[in-house]
Amino acid sequence: MLGVVRFIDWIMVLPEELVRSFKQEVRSYEEAQRMRYVTSVERLAKEEEKLQNTRNHIIKILQTRFGVVPEASVTVVNEIGELSLLEQLFTSAITIGSLEEFQQLLNESTSGAS
Repeated sequence: MLGVVRFIDWIMVLPEELVRSFKQEVRSYEEAQRMRYVTSVERLAKEEEKLQNTRNHIIKILQTRFGVVPEASVTVVNEIGELSLLEQLFTSAITIGSLEEFQQLLNESTSGAS
């Protein structure tokens, strides 16, 4: 049912009477599922927030461990849009031996993305 609700939400504008009915159906569904309806825009915003938080954590870890992080490295990290890659880099930032090693890993990890 949620797929149908999202499709309707995305594809058409409903008359006021149907909007009220639609909202009531969504509320009923949310209560039945014990979760609220999340629009695609909210989902995308949440995903982007998670990406940005992970990017920020990577940079903060590198700064804490090694001091100043080159702006080029910060730029590359901030351009990564794949959460799984960011999570791998996050772990590496914690365990890697030097900033130079991290830069090499970053170059290797992103060379296929361009």
